[in-house]
Amino acid sequence: MVADSIPARRPALPEPRAGRRGPVRALLGAVLALLVAVASPLAASALPAAASSTARAHASSSTVPANSVSIAVAPVSLKPLHAGEDLVLTVTIKNGTADPIAPGTIDLYLAERALTSRSALNNWLRPEKAGKPGDLMKSEAMKAPVQPDSTEIITVTVPADSVGLTTGNAWGARGIAVTLTDSGDVLAQGRGTFVWYSDEELTPVNVAVVMPITAPEQTTGLIPEKALETFTSPTGVLTRQLEGVIDRPVAIAIDPQIIVSIRILGSSAPPSATAWLDRLTRATNEIFPLSYADADLSLQTQAGAAALLAPTSFDQAIDPTLFTTPTATGTPAPTETATAPPVPSTTPAPSDAPTPPAGPVGGAAPTTEQLLAWNYTATDIGWPHEGSVAAADLPTFTAGGLGTTILAGSNASQSDSDVTPNTAVALGDGAGTGLVMDDPLSKALRTAAASTSDDSWREAMAEVGSQLAVVSAEKPGTTRTLLATFDRGWPPSAARLSQTLDALAALSWHAPATLAAARAATTTDVTFEGHTEPAARTELAKQLLARESEVAAFSSALTVPLPVTAEHRLTLLSLLANSWASQPGSWRDAVGTSLVDSSALLRSVSVSTKGPINVLGSKVDIPVTLDNTLGQAVTVRVQVVPSNGRLLVGSDVESTIEAQSARTVLVPVTSAVGNGTVTLRVTLFTPAGTMINQPALIPINVRADWEGLGSLIFAAAVVLFFGFGVWRNILRRRRERDEPGTATDPNAAARPASSNPAGTEPNA
Repeated sequence: MVADSIPARRPALPEPRAGRRGPVRALLGAVLALLVAVASPLAASALPAAASSTARAHASSSTVPANSVSIAVAPVSLKPLHAGEDLVLTVTIKNGTADPIAPGTIDLYLAERALTSRSALNNWLRPEKAGKPGDLMKSEAMKAPVQPDSTEIITVTVPADSVGLTTGNAWGARGIAVTLTDSGDVLAQGRGTFVWYSDEELTPVNVAVVMPITAPEQTTGLIPEKALETFTSPTGVLTRQLEGVIDRPVAIAIDPQIIVSIRILGSSAPPSATAWLDRLTRATNEIFPLSYADADLSLQTQAGAAALLAPTSFDQAIDPTLFTTPTATGTPAPTETATAPPVPSTTPAPSDAPTPPAGPVGGAAPTTEQLLAWNYTATDIGWPHEGSVAAADLPTFTAGGLGTTILAGSNASQSDSDVTPNTAVALGDGAGTGLVMDDPLSKALRTAAASTSDDSWREAMAEVGSQLAVVSAEKPGTTRTLLATFDRGWPPSAARLSQTLDALAALSWHAPATLAAARAATTTDVTFEGHTEPAARTELAKQLLARESEVAAFSSALTVPLPVTAEHRLTLLSLLANSWASQPGSWRDAVGTSLVDSSALLRSVSVSTKGPINVLGSKVDIPVTLDNTLGQAVTVRVQVVPSNGRLLVGSDVESTIEAQSARTVLVPVTSAVGNGTVTLRVTLFTPAGTMINQPALIPINVRADWEGLGSLIFAAAVVLFFGFGVWRNILRRRRERDEPGTATDPNAAARPASSNPAGTEPNA
């Protein structure tokens, strides 16, 4: 049985009336109902594929599994059914096969008992296996076949007498079922609900609704101009989100990345984007910020972040020329600085209070604080990835200023499952307060807002009404405050989102509630249930956080480190966005690309000297060339360590390398003992002592004895040169002594001969 056994709430079929149904007719009807009841489970077991697909028909009736037939049922009107009123239903048959479905019989059933608890309602709509559909209300033959890969919508009216509900039946949610049979075989079965009402006094359920406004995933930390233009176009995702909830009793959770991305463009921002931001500024909704880029809070803490991450600066992305106005002659001139946006406040702003500027601050370029500032109604609410919050995450959230955490229903449990508690729960010392969303209600609202057909929308909204009716009837006279949320997605149209909210507001057993009221209605009988992110997702996030630590350490070598670290932080936040959770493959690729890019940054300062280098003296200076491919100067400390004792290296050398340039530093070395090969390991460090890149290995050929050998050779050459001269003189003198006529007068050969003939006298 799928509902509580409460006889007072069991719908009674009408009694036979004279002139309308004789005993034989009543007997035949009873036999027919019995045959259908017996045939249904037999046919369901004979067609397991059809049965399993139809069991999910209500949950995902807009999607037809391949090669299957599905059927769904929903009331035409979302108003409650009163005594004496006919029940008008739409039956949707979807043929996903390649063959037409012959005209069969549509049988409509009413659940045997009222759905008096959330578990009974959920079990009726999504049974584990196809069971007894209930009491037959009406059978209707189809008039035409359903063609392959097509949908047929049929409107069926069930007379009030056939419904069988009277004023004696208590109000609340009722289950309906529909089967499609052909020659006694059940081809498909679907289930739905409607609300029965008999003029009882109702206790409306207070529902606070939260809508996240986020942009599709990015990898740069700022939404590009062209993307903003698309997102804020008349049919863009941001337009659809804002248009559907603006000035309605819906709290807006806004991604600050959107605000900053529009403001930072200054005068170049697309007109549609500035108009969108101006409209958000004037909205009467409660507004609170998500983390920047909607970075998953739980993923940060579970990956090892000591504190919640936030942008450090946007200065590196600001173009000051976009914040000037032209003079009469066309020459840009600075304008007066506009008033900065108000500091975030935790209290709602009065309706007549000045609103923050919708665009960037005029005149001077805005600061990081001005780009992020907004007149929020609350700034202490965190919204991590649904169902992935661990107990250890909560103290980090509160330490980061987020005293209230929005939690999925899977993050909470209660002892009494038949009574729906308030949304707010105390999480314990240092853990703050939790706002537990009502999962079944939220899922139904999300399905309705994302519906692309009217029939699927009616199915989802019928469940919304039934969920709230069950809560209202659980404890009559007791007010409950629930939280319903839309997901981080994008409705197909703003009109569908608005239609969903309008239908919710029209339910008489529903009352809108503010987020502040939901936070005030605290429940104590709920226990927090911790869950963790998937291991693969956490591991990639750990790599991203480790890389940011490496970039921060490397930046100490930069003349101006903030532009590098700030840009990397924005990239990190964008890669931790919740929107990536549904795209594990794409996210893995984006993380890999980011790690490759940051590796190039860490390798931007390197040693380009390759070697080998010959060392021919006892004391020489080895040239080491350093390359810097960054756009700013870096200061490094060069450490050289030899592989053996043939060379002795002096102390480290510090050097500054200008942007986009190379510089050669001289490292003094001393030859120690012997000749041979030495490998110098050259390592670069930041001034703070962090190693840059991998060490470079330079081979060295040491010939330490060449200096002494060269001196010896030079001395020997000098000795030989002078010795050869002395030896030659000695040999010449010996020859002169040995020649005749020169023995008595050694100088005779050197004197010149007389010009007078022999025997003559010179002139007087």
